[in-house]
Amino acid sequence: MNAVREERRLVTCMFVDVVGSTELTMRLGAERLKRELGAAFAELSRIIAEHGGTVEKYIGDAIYALFGAPRAHEDDALRALRAAEALREWCVTGKAHGHPFAVRIGLETGDAVIDLEAAASTRQQMSVGAVVNIAARLQQRAEPGEILVGPTAHEATAGAAELEPLGPAELKGIGTLPVWRLVRVGGPPARALPFVGRDAEIALLAHAYARAEKGRSVLAVVSGPPGQGKTRLVQEFLRERGAASRVIATRCRPADEVGVFAPIREILGVTTLDALAEQIGRLCTSDVECERVVAGLAESAGIATSRSLARLPAAERTDEIVQAWRRYLGILGQDQLVVLAIDDIHWADASLVHLVDRLTFGGPRILVVATARPEFAEVAGIRPSGDRFFIELEGLDNAEARELATLAGRGDDRVVARAEGNPLFLVELARAAHGDVLPLTLQGALGARLDQLSPPDRTLLSLAAVAGDRFTAADAAFLGQRDLVETGSTLARLADLHFLDVSELGYRFHHGLVRDVGYGRLLAVERMRAHARFASEYLDPQDSAALAHHWWEALRPPDAEWVWGDDAALPGMRRAAFAAHLAAGKRHAGHAAVDQALELLERALSFASDDRERAEAEQGLGVAYRQVLRQDDSWEHLTRALDLFRAHGAVPVDLYVELMQSAVFLGAFVRVPSEDQLTRIGEEGIRAAKAEGDLRLLSRILESRGELLLNVHEDEPDLARPFIDAAVEAAEASGDTDARRIALLAKVRLVRTEGRIDETGPLLDEVSRSLEGADALERMRYLMARAGDAWTRGDLVGAEAQTRELVALAEPMGPHNQTHAWTYVSDTLVARGDWDAVLGLAHRTARLIAAEKASAFCYAAGSVLRDGAIAHALRGDREEALALMRAIPTNFVRIDVMAAVPRALLGLASPETDREFASPRPWWDWIHAAFRAVILGRPDDAERAAHEMGRMTTTSALGQAFADGIHEAATELRGGPPASYDALRRIGFVGWIEVLRRRADAEY
Repeated sequence: MNAVREERRLVTCMFVDVVGSTELTMRLGAERLKRELGAAFAELSRIIAEHGGTVEKYIGDAIYALFGAPRAHEDDALRALRAAEALREWCVTGKAHGHPFAVRIGLETGDAVIDLEAAASTRQQMSVGAVVNIAARLQQRAEPGEILVGPTAHEATAGAAELEPLGPAELKGIGTLPVWRLVRVGGPPARALPFVGRDAEIALLAHAYARAEKGRSVLAVVSGPPGQGKTRLVQEFLRERGAASRVIATRCRPADEVGVFAPIREILGVTTLDALAEQIGRLCTSDVECERVVAGLAESAGIATSRSLARLPAAERTDEIVQAWRRYLGILGQDQLVVLAIDDIHWADASLVHLVDRLTFGGPRILVVATARPEFAEVAGIRPSGDRFFIELEGLDNAEARELATLAGRGDDRVVARAEGNPLFLVELARAAHGDVLPLTLQGALGARLDQLSPPDRTLLSLAAVAGDRFTAADAAFLGQRDLVETGSTLARLADLHFLDVSELGYRFHHGLVRDVGYGRLLAVERMRAHARFASEYLDPQDSAALAHHWWEALRPPDAEWVWGDDAALPGMRRAAFAAHLAAGKRHAGHAAVDQALELLERALSFASDDRERAEAEQGLGVAYRQVLRQDDSWEHLTRALDLFRAHGAVPVDLYVELMQSAVFLGAFVRVPSEDQLTRIGEEGIRAAKAEGDLRLLSRILESRGELLLNVHEDEPDLARPFIDAAVEAAEASGDTDARRIALLAKVRLVRTEGRIDETGPLLDEVSRSLEGADALERMRYLMARAGDAWTRGDLVGAEAQTRELVALAEPMGPHNQTHAWTYVSDTLVARGDWDAVLGLAHRTARLIAAEKASAFCYAAGSVLRDGAIAHALRGDREEALALMRAIPTNFVRIDVMAAVPRALLGLASPETDREFASPRPWWDWIHAAFRAVILGRPDDAERAAHEMGRMTTTSALGQAFADGIHEAATELRGGPPASYDALRRIGFVGWIEVLRRRADAEY
């Protein structure tokens, strides 16, 4: 097995300097002073151990002690403060009786490397870390009788002690740190948060209580992992029943902390035989009975040993003790139910567990409510009966978890997800000042839980964490270098102890934070080498995402520099890391997981060893940025790749494809590349593809060149036609399905721009048969084309179905793509006249544009804002309409055309719009011109605009209906009958009718 002999742990370090006066030294002399010092050191060490600390070594007149190693507790920092206060108090009280010494104490909390072998044997040199040095420096600054506390220890004990801030202090060799002086341990009680959830568990406890009230002896065990709220649940349950019952509470702790008899003595409320005899004497009426009860209770509490009991065989002696308890509890419960509340019974000595079992199995009227870790019920040997209730607490559901986290201070998704329903984790994460850092309270609690395991089991758990939150027995066996059968047995045991859960594919950590703490205990060298072995020797070579993760953890800066040094294997590992990150980044980009893709590709760039690898990473980054239409970033990385490839040698043809595809989205640029540059790159790419005879890539470049021309010269689609027709021809000849699909999508856009709406449907049907290999942007283009086709055919139901799918696809794809989807939503809302929804979407778009300063927005965002301005104008909300028009992005948007309709509705003078409509325009702009002309009462201009729409008025239901409506409106404006707009009404475009019925006089 790969035995980990050192661990990184959260510890609290304490340095105690024992000081006496020079006068004292002269008065006592060396021999007596040495004896006094020896006695003092023994007593101080005893106090430290009593509070859970470990003395690592003695340094002259100083003691160095650790809290948190070799065994962690939930509250090690607070234990250290209590110990320090007890040391100071011992010195103060000693001086009153002639004791000659004082102490100067410094303590701090932080990560340290713990030598497990030293911890198990000599305890010398068992800890190394900056925290050790800080605690030592604080002790050196302290005055006699003073306890100085560092910033992390202060954070860990906030609210549990009164600490006086001393301001920043310069610590030699460390720097400036804030320092506090301990005044006293203890503070105002923390305000309890309202109790949340657990209705079913409360009901079960109430059922157990009701059975006990009827005269039965009942045991209820509430179990669950640390932080699940066991104690709070019992407290809430008993709080409402305290007046009707006699509640006796105790808490169990590990025997080496308080001794095995402490819980029983706490139940009795006495620690001496005389006090016990006096208490029982007040309850019993018979001297003989009193003597037997006292003897049995005193024996079980370790207060005294009865000679009569000592002469009995073990079984009979146990019976006498149980009978004494039954009689005692029976007397106590004559007038009201006795409820015995035992917290953390899993720490109890077997004798107490056995006593509880006997008392609640046909015993007196009593309810015992105990809290325990999950494994207790399986190992305690509690006999089954109808009066035994085992209640295992699961995590809170999402709604309850969010409610509790919100009450604690922060109920965001990250807090809820990380806590996984555990109430303690929810509260501490919600209160944490730094969202990504695990609070010290949780590190302590989870560390204490891990320390219940044997070192080999704990090591296996930490190494399994290298594989991730989920892993198989084979994964753990490989990482731990252990036999598979042996590993499976150990993992099954850890699952029984609720450190792990069994899943269909293997195991998962019972809670993700347990994994984090276990993983964090591995030293950097062990952790990074384990990741490297896992990536190079174990993982599937095709699993690029997993390989990238493990290579990053193996080689991530800054630790990689000193962990690997000049290791001969390092260059090969970096090449493997580059390949994995590049492949994983491309895969994520292709599935619209762009944030992850960018991170992976940036890391790939950091692993690149030459210009060619750097160029490949830059190209990947450019493609990823295009997925979210951050075109300036995309273009920057792609042109950087072009320069690097040119410097290295030949430029791959697929880079020209990516460059031209990014250029297509001109509206998403802030800094638009020049048309000359775009033309030059396009021609280079065409020549390169022809030289290689690659028809597939040639088709892609031709298609992008044609779409770019449609964007730049949308009123001259003939310029684009030769390129798009050539792209379709090359794709057909290549036999490549993807190239053909992309070329056909370009042809759909071309024929739609030309107004040949009747041709788009068959083309889209062809595209739909090859969508399986399409990336997210291609699927989005297809859905936009489908939605637009349904809209122009007057099929609003079909358009709405397509837009729902479109919005869902665009949601994770960045703000620019979201507005591309929203414009199709807005089109259907305006058509239906759902002005409230139009306004909601418009204002959402305005907020998005304001928030996303780094993103460029195009015609799509502008059209949504324009529709919102129309809705406001129809309602007479002039200022609101103007505000939305001012928010329309001017990048690659002709604002005088875009805002033509809302300006007309507001009666604004707009001669520049008249000039725009004097030149050729695409048919969708002529729709706005026709609306504007009708609103302004210009029948001739309206009919001209309808005529300029061209073939669109004969090839689509919407075009025909709109042309009919414009003709009716023009007739009405010339004094004819009122327009009926029946054709528009039949296809559901009632919103358009509402706009066409409005009139306004523009002031010129």
